Amino acid sequence: MQLIRTTLRLRRSLKKAAEIKALEENISLQEVFNRALESYMEREAEKSVKKIVFKTHHLGESLDNLTRDDFYPVPK
Repeated sequence: MQLIRTTLRLRRSLKKAAEIKALEENISLQEVFNRALESYMEREAEKSVKKIVFKTHHLGESLDNLTRDDFYPVPK
């Protein structure tokens, strides 16, 4: 995985909370931001997934209880 440099302008309180989280979990501030951004991107991707809707129609009485005799007449 290749890392690149970037500059961000953050709210002071957000940066302070991220620094505290990094200290608590013994990870770098960079890792906190990477995890947070990755989590955000995954949630956004899930929102864009289209749900498949199956439309059904009532076709009358169920035929699950039929037997072979119901389909084939008795030979003469």
